[in-house]
Amino acid sequence: MVSTLFRECLMDVYLGEHAGEAAFAVMLAGAETDEQRYILGTLLQAETEGKALMRPLLARLGLPLHDSAGISAGAAAGAEPINGLPWRERFVLLGETVQSTYLARYEELATLVSPEEDAEAARIALFMGDHERALFALASNVVNGVANPAAPVADLLHFPLPQ
Repeated sequence: MVSTLFRECLMDVYLGEHAGEAAFAVMLAGAETDEQRYILGTLLQAETEGKALMRPLLARLGLPLHDSAGISAGAAAGAEPINGLPWRERFVLLGETVQSTYLARYEELATLVSPEEDAEAARIALFMGDHERALFALASNVVNGVANPAAPVADLLHFPLPQ
């Protein structure tokens, strides 16, 4: 049986995926090149897959499957001004946001459950930390002009977008 702390953290991570999906959808609408569409589409796909991965566990634990806190609407509204920034600056901001707001919570998830308690929950918790570190790496790659900047995220996807 997983702890209440794990359940709370899992919901925070799930809502973080809702926020990311909403924000990346708005950012994708402002993409100007095929490369930008690929990078932002890959981020959108990662958030969608993250939500899908967590849903069976959430359902088993009796947790809400919807955006019960209305996070998506706020994230979408907050992402709109980002499209007005230069491309590189968007990813400076994304990296800072991931690092300051999401990364620690996503990594904490894996510390709140063991495989002995719940093997599926532990597997998902580890993956979600990898997922968020990959988002941070993508942002850093764009900022630093690394070739194929979306690779860290694309490598985790079950359904990657074509380049």
